[in-house]
Amino acid sequence: MSAIIGINLAKVTLAATAVPEFRVGTMGYLDDEDAGTKAFLYVHAAEIITAAGYLCQVGSAGEIQMVDSTSSAPGVGVGLRVGAAMAAMADNDWGWIQIYGKGSIRTLASAAVGTALYSTATPGAVDDANTSGLEEICGLSLGTATGGAAATNADGYFNFPYIGITA
Repeated sequence: MSAIIGINLAKVTLAATAVPEFRVGTMGYLDDEDAGTKAFLYVHAAEIITAAGYLCQVGSAGEIQMVDSTSSAPGVGVGLRVGAAMAAMADNDWGWIQIYGKGSIRTLASAAVGTALYSTATPGAVDDANTSGLEEICGLSLGTATGGAAATNADGYFNFPYIGITA
């Protein structure tokens, strides 16, 4: 695994080029003056990724798909890495997901600070509702509550998240 500093997080390499900018699995780091160090992983989209902040799970070949109650279910996703997309991606594009540091997380309705976050039926979004059959996303937390409606909460914290056990 190689690491680089000073990456362009918004840049998506289109599938049409057929040549990724970096090797899938490359880690990149940024030192943000206000938010501290952040880590990112270069990945290949196995489906359409809606927008920045949407959570994705990383398969063994560096392929990502948005986390939901089906893709993260036992026997499919438990133990896989999770990160937030840094930009929208089409199927087969390459780009970055955040895996460490302060960033943005897509949440549903109301999600409280300091609670466990779980997959939902909505691709790319998590919630604090501990509903049977949903998987906990370990290593992910909110610094500010999300209230009222689905939103991309800009006060999220990534600590190398992964899909945990079923609630």
